[in-house]
Amino acid sequence: MRIRTLLPLGLLLLSFTVQAQSDVAGSRDPLQLPRFPLSWIVSFDEQQIPEYELATGPMRKLEGVIAPEQSKVIKGDLTRITYRVSDIHTPEQVFRYYLELLGSLKANILFQCSSRQCGSSNQWANNYFEVAELYGIDRTQFFVSASLGNLQLALYTVQRGNRRSYVQLDLIQPLQQSADTLATDIKQRGFSWLNEPDSAEPLLDYMMQNPTQQVLIGSYNKATGVSLEEQLQQSTRAAQAFIAMLTGAGIDPARIATVPVGPALPVDAPLVSGLWVQLR
Repeated sequence: MRIRTLLPLGLLLLSFTVQAQSDVAGSRDPLQLPRFPLSWIVSFDEQQIPEYELATGPMRKLEGVIAPEQSKVIKGDLTRITYRVSDIHTPEQVFRYYLELLGSLKANILFQCSSRQCGSSNQWANNYFEVAELYGIDRTQFFVSASLGNLQLALYTVQRGNRRSYVQLDLIQPLQQSADTLATDIKQRGFSWLNEPDSAEPLLDYMMQNPTQQVLIGSYNKATGVSLEEQLQQSTRAAQAFIAMLTGAGIDPARIATVPVGPALPVDAPLVSGLWVQLR
């Protein structure tokens, strides 16, 4: 009888130990990469950076300086997220989850490593990501860098000596887009955000390279302090202005359709107002 009484209590305690904790205020998951189950955000930061050195090789000591053996430099908007993972999961399980996710998105893997092949965890934690919580056991670490259309990412997971596991995700959205990155973005995600007016030229190039392709331009506006009618009008005007740039450059208006939605956008958008493109 006593065993039967203690068993439900033990299961209840176990459920509390595996339950994810609360995210830090103001944080959110990226649209492309849903978090590993039962993990939670312990650090979140967004900033525009003049240069981000995306590692495409392991950590090595080069001419007295410890840095990635190979890398590519990107200028853009950086979103840096640190997740804590429930103690019942290992870094390897977490890494496999993200690799499968990247595979389903047809991401281009630039570099990946595991264990001591990656170099020193201390260098990844303190020199590369500058997140002290990532300093863990070398044999438990995993790293991958990849591109998702115009988006670049670095992902690192490791277990510390206290058995706590963390995931570091750096997402870099370059400030400049090309016809090729726009096409890849649409292929992988089904759409691509347009940074009006900077994205007019890449989209124009893409449509000239694909002369029969029709596109749908969506426009949203989530400005506060204005009526729904005004939000719809503002999104309509933004779409019309963007299309005018394309038709003024010689694109047939029949190839372009618009959907101004005002604030009716079911996903997080990068700005209060903006546009996106998808194929018809």
